Amino acid sequence: MVEKRWYTDFMMVDVMNGLLSFFGLHFDDSEQRTEILLAMREGFDALLPTTPATFIWGLVTAVAMVSAGLSPAYTMLINVVVYAGSAQLAVLSLLVAHAPLWVVWLTAAMVNVRFVIFSGAIKPYFRHLSLRERLLFGFLNGDINCMLFTHRYRSLDGANPPPANLEQRSFFVGMALTNFVFWQIGIVFGIALASVVPTEWGLQLAAALTLLILIIKMVDNWAGVAGCVVAALTAVYFHDLPNKLWVLVAIVVGVAVALVVERFLPNMPLRRVSASGRLDDVECET
Repeated sequence: MVEKRWYTDFMMVDVMNGLLSFFGLHFDDSEQRTEILLAMREGFDALLPTTPATFIWGLVTAVAMVSAGLSPAYTMLINVVVYAGSAQLAVLSLLVAHAPLWVVWLTAAMVNVRFVIFSGAIKPYFRHLSLRERLLFGFLNGDINCMLFTHRYRSLDGANPPPANLEQRSFFVGMALTNFVFWQIGIVFGIALASVVPTEWGLQLAAALTLLILIIKMVDNWAGVAGCVVAALTAVYFHDLPNKLWVLVAIVVGVAVALVVERFLPNMPLRRVSASGRLDDVECET
């Protein structure tokens, strides 16, 4: 029994070391390995409050895909390989209607153009990595990962932060893996429950509200407030645009407004309610 437990522990350590090596998280000794694992755990803890939204969104995506006639195996495969719920839902009706391939590709590209912005946000931190590692980090990057990472490691140098060190990369990997795993768990549950979960339950609204709570928590300056408000109003106004182009328009307009506010009102204080119930001035980080 002791020998079997020792063998199992050894295999687990070997698997973990292989995982760290796969993500380029190399260590010289056990102490550095422990620091990497602690940073990954911090990433897990940081992302944990958002996992209900990720799980629900994955469940909704899988239910929609299976209900549209796609096989469970194909649904699972496309979620592992593509890993982009918004684009999958956007092109789902086109696939079912046998739309031309160029229409499907163009729609997916328009919906996923926001990832260009996300990649640009984390590029300064990971530009020193190898091409394989950059592609891997880019694949696992997403809305929540990018928001939490850039907020945590916001640089005083603005657009020129120093390259991410081992601790920062480990934190990102911890978040990215957590988000990916919970997404796939949601997909599995969605496939299993596709025949009993009605799409009228409004699970997409529940996921959106969960993400809204995260956004409210993260926005701590007037540039972010202005960008979020304008993006929301733009999305509502242009919601009837075809192929979900309102997503692209809202992102572009919201980012532009946030940049303008940050440029001309860099030190404008954000007022918030303190624990005592009074309004306090908070200097915005720029």
